[in-house]
Amino acid sequence: MCIFVAYFKSNEMELERINYKKSLEEAGFSYLGNYEQSAKMMKSKKNGTITYCIYLAPANMSGYEVCPCSQFCRKFCLNGSGINRMEIQHNGFEESRINKTRIKKTKLFFENKELFMRIMIHEIIKTRRYAEKHGMEFSVRLNGTSDISPEDFVYQGENILKIFPDVQFYDYTKVYSRIGLLQKYPNYDLTYSYNGHNWNACKKFLEMGGKVAVVFNNQEMLPMAFDNYPVIDANGYDMRYLDPPRTIMGLHYHRTAANYVNGVYVEPDEAFVVKDDNNLVQWYE
Repeated sequence: MCIFVAYFKSNEMELERINYKKSLEEAGFSYLGNYEQSAKMMKSKKNGTITYCIYLAPANMSGYEVCPCSQFCRKFCLNGSGINRMEIQHNGFEESRINKTRIKKTKLFFENKELFMRIMIHEIIKTRRYAEKHGMEFSVRLNGTSDISPEDFVYQGENILKIFPDVQFYDYTKVYSRIGLLQKYPNYDLTYSYNGHNWNACKKFLEMGGKVAVVFNNQEMLPMAFDNYPVIDANGYDMRYLDPPRTIMGLHYHRTAANYVNGVYVEPDEAFVVKDDNNLVQWYE
């Protein structure tokens, strides 16, 4: 355990005494992360795990780029799905309350990281205690709608993975070089995401024992395999670190505000959304 972590542990109560409410008022939002702000996190809770997750403004929506390899998926990002889809459809993209809040959080990360991290550390401690009190497992997903390296979440010279070495962190990423972090941090799990153009990189990671997330257009069922790699249903919970190696994490496509033209749904014609007739898809016989 590094010196900083030992210091942090011995001063945990002192950090908790930071005026959390005042910090949030300064930041301009009511919370940074939570475990009940998305259907996927609630499914994880039903499966016995409390997952603290942060949702930032994706791509360069905030003026800062947080998804460096999102050129093929940013138009139909999950940021525009769920409740935010209704917000955007009713109020417009720029007037969406959720978008405005996520932009504030993202700007805080880049413009006042100390305040951002102070709030996050407080919330992680509080949420972990809640999980322990209720006899549940605990994990942290830093990137709900972003793709920032965990090594960039730094407080007093240490990144968040080192600050909480006994907490399970996980992410999805489209940044292949990020896979190297798995060798550095035993408390970090990573699922690589198929973007429609990176299948060779996906296969390389699968052969290393990794997991790859693939989005399928079919809403009723998932295929048996994708290029001979078994597909499992990853829609029921989000704890990807529990899934077997060399496996495809099958995800159903979620409709976003960008799918609707004059109120009419239009299927996405993007390679990252795999259609039934894709030659790599293998169905049950």
